[in-house]
Parts: sequence; structure tokens; C-alpha cells
Amino acid sequence: MKEKLLRLNLYIGLIILVVSALLLIRQVVFMKTWFFSFAWWSFILIIDSINFRKTKSSPLSGPFRNFLFTAFISVFVWLIFELFNLRVKNWTYHNLPPGLFIRWLGYFVAYATVIPAMREISFFIQSFLGRKKLGLFRIQPTPVLLRVFVFIGVVFFLLGLSLPRFFFPFVWLCFIFLLEPINYWLKNETFVEDADKKDWSKFWSWVLAGLVAGFLWEFWNFWAGSHWEYSLPYLNFWRVFQMPVLGYTGFMPFALEVFALYQILFSVYKKLQNKIIFKSIIFILMLLFYILGFYLIDTFTLIR
Repeated sequence: MKEKLLRLNLYIGLIILVVSALLLIRQVVFMKTWFFSFAWWSFILIIDSINFRKTKSSPLSGPFRNFLFTAFISVFVWLIFELFNLRVKNWTYHNLPPGLFIRWLGYFVAYATVIPAMREISFFIQSFLGRKKLGLFRIQPTPVLLRVFVFIGVVFFLLGLSLPRFFFPFVWLCFIFLLEPINYWLKNETFVEDADKKDWSKFWSWVLAGLVAGFLWEFWNFWAGSHWEYSLPYLNFWRVFQMPVLGYTGFMPFALEVFALYQILFSVYKKLQNKIIFKSIIFILMLLFYILGFYLIDTFTLIR
């Protein structure tokens, strides 16, 4: 039954995407507000079905609670960058619904697509690589190198916040240096461990997933009524949709950061599987963080 549903998702996703696009063309108010979310969730159904058909495995073919968890923490991960944006002021939101509940629901539904979509795209790309390692060179994760990574991450973090006009790109670099060593020490999946084996396939699949997801983010955002707009200090030229062309390079390291953040959060989730009280406390704390994040977006990033 589940296999039939996973295969059927291809047609369900295509129907939703086509209908959503037609309603947007007809300027239906509801779809102008929700098109971005409809486009992404239908795309996730489509590509997951393709992944399953190709490899007999996909993110949705596993336990559904794991997929729901991935969508839930996706909101947390994106809100980290929304908090950075309060300082770097690189984007603003426009034409969002006036009602608080609908607007915040829109934040949640849209942000919940980030990790699921990037995992699906990476999974799709890696399925074409097969056993190819695409090795560039070997990186040995020595204690000294890992400490250097942490130091670089801290420097990038501080520079990005203290001098955002000049160093705002470091926001999209700092976490990969900060979190790769932590994931390695926690024995989670890491790019640096793969590089020690001269296996760069996962690295490239996520880099390319960042580019593909970035293009789709900007493409669907461009046509949507509720959308964001960029204003970059010194890269604000040659726009492709709403994004200055050089801004697309930021999606590549962002994808690596998403992978690193996902690994840490999912490892915590697995360790707390049978600890209902701790899971409930963390769930409540994350919801409070979401409420705070949505409030700050409304206050400082939303253009009314």
C-alpha cells in the first residue's frame, strides 16, 4: 500500500503544481498568497516519488515520523538565518497576509520545506553518481584541523555580525566550519570524514542541491504575490528573478550548513527517542522559539 502511494505521489504532486500555477495565472487571491508553499510541497511529492521509483528508497519511504521531524526542525534551521538577517538586513518580505494566524502559518509551512526539499534533491543527484567518489583530494580530520575549522567558524560568525556591510557572506559560511567538527566528534555523518576516504560524492550532491533549490526558491518567489526581495550592500546587480546573480553562490555553502545542522538535530532526536519528557520540553521550547522568530520577522523584516 505504501509503495503504491509513493508512486502515486508523482501524479498528485504534478496535479497540485499545475493547478496552483493555473490559479496563480488567473490571479486568484488565495493562490497569490500561498503559491510558494504549494509549489514546494508538490515538488517534494514529485521528486520523492521519482527517487523511490529510481532507487526503491526515498525520504518519504522511511518512517513518516522522521519526515515530520525533518519538516519541523526545518523551521528551526531557517529561523537561525532569519535572526542573522535582523543584523545583515539582506531581505524583506512583501504582500504577506494581514492576519496574524494566517501569516504565521505561512511562515511555518514555507520554512518547513527547506530541509525536506534539499534532502530530496541531494538524494536525486546522488542516485546518478552511483559509486563514483568524485575525489578531489584527501582531507584528514586531525584534531588540529578540526580546531582550525572551529576557529574559522567563530571568526566568520563574529565578522558577519559585527561588520555585516562587508562580511555578510560569512553568514553562509560560518556554520559549516563550526558544525563539521562537532558532528565528527559526535560520530554523525560529515563531509570531512568522507573527504578522508576521498569520497566527495555527498559533498557535491549537496552543493548542487543548494544551487537547484536556490534557483527554484527564486523562480517560485518571483511569480508569487507574497514574496521576499533582496538588497545586498555591494552585490546588488544583474538580478535573476529577485536575486542578484552572485547571490546564487551563497546557496552552495548554505546547503552544506543545512546538512550539518540537520545531522546534529537528528542525532539529538534519535538519542531522545524514548525520553518523552525531554522530547516534550524541547518541543515546547522550539515552539516558543518559533513564536519569537515569527514576531521578530513581523517587527523588523516584514514590509507592510
